[in-house]
Amino acid sequence: MSVSGQTGKTGRNGKFRRVWRRIWPPLLLAALFAALLQLLSAFGVLREFVLPAPTDVVKALVSQHQLLIPHIRATVLVSVIGFLLSITVGMFVALLMDSFSPVYRAVYPWLIVFQTIPTLVITPVIVLILGYGWWPRLAVVVLVCFFPISISLFQGLRSVDNDLIMLLHSMQAKRRQIFLHVKLPAGLTTMFSGLKISATYCVMAATLAEWSGGGDGLGIYMLRTKRSFNYDRMFASIIWIIALSLIFYGAVVLAEYLLLPWRRIESNERKPKNEKVGENS
Repeated sequence: MSVSGQTGKTGRNGKFRRVWRRIWPPLLLAALFAALLQLLSAFGVLREFVLPAPTDVVKALVSQHQLLIPHIRATVLVSVIGFLLSITVGMFVALLMDSFSPVYRAVYPWLIVFQTIPTLVITPVIVLILGYGWWPRLAVVVLVCFFPISISLFQGLRSVDNDLIMLLHSMQAKRRQIFLHVKLPAGLTTMFSGLKISATYCVMAATLAEWSGGGDGLGIYMLRTKRSFNYDRMFASIIWIIALSLIFYGAVVLAEYLLLPWRRIESNERKPKNEKVGENS
């Protein structure tokens, strides 16, 4: 085997070990928690109408998968479109606040006010205004998810050193050049922190929005199974909501890895020396 082949194999093994070190602790904790619930259910400590046994939930996941597919598809569609709209609205608001101080002074307090309103309270109001269908669901997702994106991007844009901007102005740099080469990279670095938060919110927001309307969706399925006392099926839908949220979060992490190469360099520089040696060995 050539030296380059050995180096590539060593690098892949190092990445696999690094990923495994990150995921096995939460997987072990989840397995222990599931085993504890199973034991409590087997000995009658937990009643089925309170919390079903993990094996019953798994059986419901398998037996109801055909019925769950249209509900999963509906929730994913609302979550994806709502998340993309949240990114668009969040970036637009952040850029406006960064470019115009009066806009910042007028808009920022209202952003805080809107975030203090519970989602369960504002959802029926949105349904009354927009009616039933896709639009109120998308509106709820956008209202829940755009705030972390907007604030994190705005903070990143404002984090650029003013002395650096003045230096670039003295070198005859145009405003567009300063934005593209200095402010935007700084803003994107912090914006992905907000994107990760919003990624965990979007499926939950879509599910809550579905509670106030009909049609398909994991939120609708959850309400129906709860009212019919099929708690194993209700928890099966919750498992799907958790899984979809993790997928959204993983997609954002992957996008950050691909779009922000300087973050990979910073991550490698922050690694302990013994970890670097372990990957290269």
